[in-house]
Amino acid sequence: MKKILLGFAVLASMSFASCEGFLEQEPTGSQSDALTLSKYEGLNSAAAGLCGFLQSDSWMDGQLTMASEMMVGNARNPIQEQGSGRYRLTTWNYHKSSTLGLYASGYYAIACCNNVLNNLEGKTSNVVTEQMINNLKAEALFMRAYCMHQMVCLYGQPYSWLYDENGNLEQDSTNELGIPVVLKTEFGFPARNTVKEVYTQIVKDLLDAEAAIADDYVRANVLDKAATVRKSTIQALLSRVYLHMENWQGAADYATKVINSGKFNLAGPAEYKAMYGAAIAPEGGEIIFEVYGSNQNAYWDNSGWSHLSYVTNFGEDGSADVCATQDLIDLYTEGDVRLEMYAENKGEYYTKKYPGKEGAAIPRYNNICLIRLSELYLTRAEALANGAKIAGISADMDMAAIAAARGVEPVAATPANIFDERRRELAFEGHGFFDFHRSQKSVVRKDFHESKNQNVPFPSYQWALPIPLHEMDVNPNMVQNPGY
Repeated sequence: MKKILLGFAVLASMSFASCEGFLEQEPTGSQSDALTLSKYEGLNSAAAGLCGFLQSDSWMDGQLTMASEMMVGNARNPIQEQGSGRYRLTTWNYHKSSTLGLYASGYYAIACCNNVLNNLEGKTSNVVTEQMINNLKAEALFMRAYCMHQMVCLYGQPYSWLYDENGNLEQDSTNELGIPVVLKTEFGFPARNTVKEVYTQIVKDLLDAEAAIADDYVRANVLDKAATVRKSTIQALLSRVYLHMENWQGAADYATKVINSGKFNLAGPAEYKAMYGAAIAPEGGEIIFEVYGSNQNAYWDNSGWSHLSYVTNFGEDGSADVCATQDLIDLYTEGDVRLEMYAENKGEYYTKKYPGKEGAAIPRYNNICLIRLSELYLTRAEALANGAKIAGISADMDMAAIAAARGVEPVAATPANIFDERRRELAFEGHGFFDFHRSQKSVVRKDFHESKNQNVPFPSYQWALPIPLHEMDVNPNMVQNPGY
């Protein structure tokens, strides 16, 4: 078991922050660790707050989502609007003292997951059942796996490039480093694990979570069920992870579990356009997992100016920092409801996926879709096109299901068509970099207005971002990625 590095050791003594706003009875954010970790009630409150990290403007409600789209040519800075300067990214020009802000906050979240996981023993009583403990365990395992997967994709080369179908290394071992696998929050200086070792832990966490959680578990008193961890949430993430590993059958099997659960349905045109600004995810809709946006969340920046709702809107409602590229817009055809999710301003197009949450006084916070049913259809289509088998289902059938829901003619389930369909369907939801990364695709742009990195080849050292300078300074066992 690896110990967490000294640079983050302070996390062990920090109090848990709550994901305020998505519970009817909100957990308190000021509990001390001693109280939090000593009783079931405190651990339950701490587990409830784990998803709140994702609203950070360095994570899914900000920098990571937008950087993922800008790096691969789905988005860029507008020419006609000055913007605030918050998202004036010099695309791909990262270096060890200027990289994405996910590393420290990622290990902060992992530390809080570990603090829950490492303190569950002995908490059963005449009112607290073993299943209640297992549900908390599953929530924390899921969140730890989610964090590790985001981070290993950013700071490591793609699993699908490094290893063959049997998990054997195919590239130079200097390219194999992932992130440290940290399972307990203590002082220490962990070395980086290999990408394969990180994925092995991620899969283990998700399989353990799936086995632990009750089939019908939904966190008590929640307003937005999709903002919490349920069995379907775990299975959906496992399908995504298997896709990154090119475990085609595993990806198809787990996508099918979610699709066949009967709990979710692809949205029709009206429902599709409405769900992005909804106060909570519609019951029986296509949102499986989302960030519950709230200006009461401890990870809200107190203004909203660096969050997605503000930076992707223009005029009085936003700072117009990020718009869609013509490269992306050209992928849509007339009649596609997804094309209606862009608003024209001075000849440039802005996503309408973050319009401001229904009922919010100002459009500066939003729920953030992280996993939708359409992703599972596209995952299964790709897996089936690569040799997976699901009785009675073909890749073309899954592509046709997406096309019907979006009002377009279906296309054949070729690798190129499936990739383009993922760009159309999941644009501005943070998938861009990750899909190019796992698919080993070079970035080639037409609509680009910077002097550097217009096209980014694959393979390249740039597909593994630099470990931050602070981490290199405090941890003598840390090794920097090649090229930096």
